[in-house]
Amino acid sequence: MEIAVERVFTKEILARAAKAYHVTLEEKPLGDFENYIFKAKGKNNEDYVLRLTHSSHRSKKEVEAELDFLRYIAEHGAKVAGPRNSISQNLVEEIGAEDGTFFFASLFTYAKGEQVKGEESPYWGDAYFESWGKAIGQLHRLTMNYPKTNYRDTWEEDESSIVNELEDEKVKEIATVLMDEIKALPIERETFGLMHGDIHPGNFHYDGKELTIFDFDDAAYNYFIHDLAMVLYYSVLFTPWTVEEKTEFARKQLQVLRKGYEYEHRLADSWYESLPLFLRLRDIGLYGTLQKKFKGKDMPDHFRELAEQLYERIIKKEAIVNI
Repeated sequence: MEIAVERVFTKEILARAAKAYHVTLEEKPLGDFENYIFKAKGKNNEDYVLRLTHSSHRSKKEVEAELDFLRYIAEHGAKVAGPRNSISQNLVEEIGAEDGTFFFASLFTYAKGEQVKGEESPYWGDAYFESWGKAIGQLHRLTMNYPKTNYRDTWEEDESSIVNELEDEKVKEIATVLMDEIKALPIERETFGLMHGDIHPGNFHYDGKELTIFDFDDAAYNYFIHDLAMVLYYSVLFTPWTVEEKTEFARKQLQVLRKGYEYEHRLADSWYESLPLFLRLRDIGLYGTLQKKFKGKDMPDHFRELAEQLYERIIKKEAIVNI
């Protein structure tokens, strides 16, 4: 979390958020990278997740738009951790901080299943990859009928906000050219829409049969192929494999992933040829996010090593896998 946000996040703000939703919280957060995330218990001992979003990250309208979309797809059958109303029957509760900024609190059901942590998980394999693809396809099928909102960004707005803050001019230049290539792709109802945008294993649980997806904070208008690119990207990002080993794995994984996806939705073969563009864009987005989050702070070794790997690929204009 940025230093400015850490300074104004207090126990009082947390207590007010918990009271608004009538939940008790675990003391240690589940996450604090872009939002503060806490596991919560309801009055009947049911599990929830309480999230606090600072106004420097999202406006109240943006959070409300995210939760409206999430509620829509949940009501239409998507396996997602849906939002819950506060005691005052609001999806979002606004809590003021001492510096005049705000935190926006929201509550979600707790996703059934567990996080699949790579090869060490007994679930890792084709059945899991197929379920992953099917879940993404379902979201894409449902979003085609969701009414347009003006309060969620396009992929271009999201990426530009990251690129504009980069201090390395060479990375900026490469990013601009890459984004121009992506902008040249056609925008159609069957291939572009409001979507999750970040369906990696940290953002869903799996119970051996199906995924329950959560954290729609990055939901934006984007090309559907982006979501499939993210599966390939995060499946190999933290592995110790060579580029050749990563590529071999990704090609096999894509076959199974696509099989699951096409139970729900289909993309023309030509879209899969654009995967390298989105893999490269994720390198740039992740690199820029790391630079922003640790500005003025010491970057932990594992993040520094990751940033160095990202930078090397960006400068070489290479994707993480040769798909």
